[in-house]
Amino acid sequence: VVLEGIKLFTNCVLPSIFPYLVTVSIINKLNLNCVFGKLFSPLSKKVFNTNGNVLTAFIISLISGYPIGAKIISDLRKDNLISSAESVRGAILCSTSSPAFLIATVGRNFYKNTKIGVIILLSQIISSIILGIIFSFYKRKEKATSIVLKPQKYYNVINESIEKSVFSILTIGGTITIFFLLSVLLYELKLLSPFIFVFEKVFKSETLAKGLSIGILECTSGLSILSTNTNVISISLASLLCGFGGLSIIMQSITFLKSAKIKTAPFLISKIISAVLNFIFTYFFCLIFL
Repeated sequence: VVLEGIKLFTNCVLPSIFPYLVTVSIINKLNLNCVFGKLFSPLSKKVFNTNGNVLTAFIISLISGYPIGAKIISDLRKDNLISSAESVRGAILCSTSSPAFLIATVGRNFYKNTKIGVIILLSQIISSIILGIIFSFYKRKEKATSIVLKPQKYYNVINESIEKSVFSILTIGGTITIFFLLSVLLYELKLLSPFIFVFEKVFKSETLAKGLSIGILECTSGLSILSTNTNVISISLASLLCGFGGLSIIMQSITFLKSAKIKTAPFLISKIISAVLNFIFTYFFCLIFL
């Protein structure tokens, strides 16, 4: 089972995340985030009540996916490039699955239809923007800060970025493996049975109930199970899991956020809201476009 968890990490996560971790670290060390942040600040302050560094992080997180957004926000906070309130707003905004995962893995590989991945991606982007606007009122009196350029670090940029990224990816891989093992053990020991029973009563399908129960713990495994059923509810539940992220991804994000002493309670609340919004938007988009 542990080997299966490691295989899941190495096949589905490692190739798509590690290059982004290195790239983000290089961008941070070369101060490019602040350069773009200055350009985005007027829009970011108006819409999300944050400086442009957060909007830059949001764009990168949309491309790279979980948990890169949390890692960027954590680094920005550690470098005092965003305030405490902005870091909470940013953590909520920058928490998305990558287009590659949604379109290629979920859409093409799981559901055999890339259009489904595009629908989930669109739902996620809309939900994230709505959440960003809602939580712009978090500690509203603490306004967005100005961008402060930090000293640039040109020496050993590549080596330092790779070293830092290797540590981060090992943390991510360990978390995924543990939660994969946990989901299998809980299922085999019938400890997920009460949740499966309740979800089966709601959705009238044992497959959907099992996929949702396991997916709440480890998202990718749950998505694989849900995709064996291709109706609108199955796709909407898959989108719900992508919005929530599963406890595995949430723990990865919290690990980064806690390292920068960023409050995580609003983040946890936002993941539940994100799951609901994703489900609603995907359900209606499926009725329209599928």
